[in-house]
Amino acid sequence: MLESAVGAVGYVIRKLNQVRESDDTSQSRFEAIEIIEAVILAFVAVATAWSGYQAAQWAGKRAEQYAEATRLRINAEGLATLAGQERIYDSDTFNSWLAAKLDGKEQAAEFFERRFRDEYRPAFTAWLRTDPFNNAQAPPRSSCPTTTMRSSSSFLV
Repeated sequence: MLESAVGAVGYVIRKLNQVRESDDTSQSRFEAIEIIEAVILAFVAVATAWSGYQAAQWAGKRAEQYAEATRLRINAEGLATLAGQERIYDSDTFNSWLAAKLDGKEQAAEFFERRFRDEYRPAFTAWLRTDPFNNAQAPPRSSCPTTTMRSSSSFLV
């Protein structure tokens, strides 16, 4: 490839020298313009080919990045849905436990307490330690650490 390019450049230089040495100025000028046009067209052809190559290369990269973004978005939506479902479950079982506890139905309260998710149980136990039924300073509710963790972007894989 390099040899043909060097050969082409040498040909152009020889032709331009012939044009300069020629006596016919109008013909020499015409040949010089033709040579310059050929060089410009060759440059345009190479630039067009390079542009097409780069466009194809970047289109592939863009497609990869788009696929990765889509995968992450779907993963995030799935995790958000799961977190919402877990929050509803925790809230529903806690409300059922609280209603049973306030009605004095200890067996029903124990039943609902056994249904708490493992991730929710430490928060519930910590909340109970504040003695919420007798302590006015106790926090109004408990929160589950997995729901908080899932809301951060570092959890996404």
